[in-house]
Amino acid sequence: MKLIAGLFLAAGLIAGITAPLQAQMFSVSGTTQPQQQRLITPSSAGAFVEFADFSLFGRISDESGMPDYSFDGMLYGVFIRTPGLVFHLADRTSLSDGEDIRATFVGLGVLAPATIRSGNSYRIAIPFGLSTDYTLVRTRQTANTSQEFAQNSIYAAAGLDFLFQLTQRTQLHAVSQPNIGFTVGSYGANGGTSYKLTQDLFLNFNQLAGRFGAQLGYTASFIRYSNTDPEFRYDWSSHRLRFAVTF
Repeated sequence: MKLIAGLFLAAGLIAGITAPLQAQMFSVSGTTQPQQQRLITPSSAGAFVEFADFSLFGRISDESGMPDYSFDGMLYGVFIRTPGLVFHLADRTSLSDGEDIRATFVGLGVLAPATIRSGNSYRIAIPFGLSTDYTLVRTRQTANTSQEFAQNSIYAAAGLDFLFQLTQRTQLHAVSQPNIGFTVGSYGANGGTSYKLTQDLFLNFNQLAGRFGAQLGYTASFIRYSNTDPEFRYDWSSHRLRFAVTF
């Protein structure tokens, strides 16, 4: 969680630095200002349901006594997304006495899309970004011990960002973003590389009631925690359906 707090501070600094730069960009030409402003995605906040599969690809030795945290279930979450920042929190509790696994996922990212081509009704950009995730999977017996799966991950990302202005108030936004980084256990006993691939698809209905609109979204993601300790090598794959208010 210290990594997430640190990124909040970094995000604030970056936002303070980039704000005047963005203002200068929009003031370069009065004729291009309306088009540039229209081809910006709105901020959004809402809720989502996530169908996740968490599976072990490593190996657990018989002597370790480590549990297998693999599960296939549903998480519920909330998120906030702006053109420069994204935050999301998801949680899953055990649904039956036969399963004692709880999962929590927290993510925070700084976004810096760089436009490579644009027109009257579209924009293509490279979505550069830095992000940090905290993934916690545990049982009642392993909670707050070195046996719980508690991973802090940091990533650098790029990819492709497509924004289409379908009508005056409707936008289609698609973002494909590969990430590479490293992960460290909360107790420092394990760590390694981590890979993440996300595919976002948003349909924005802007300014339906004043400045407020609606958003429907879908996200597919895959994360590989390639720890040096084979007992903590897991894959996380999920499909997320979201609904949000835009502003």
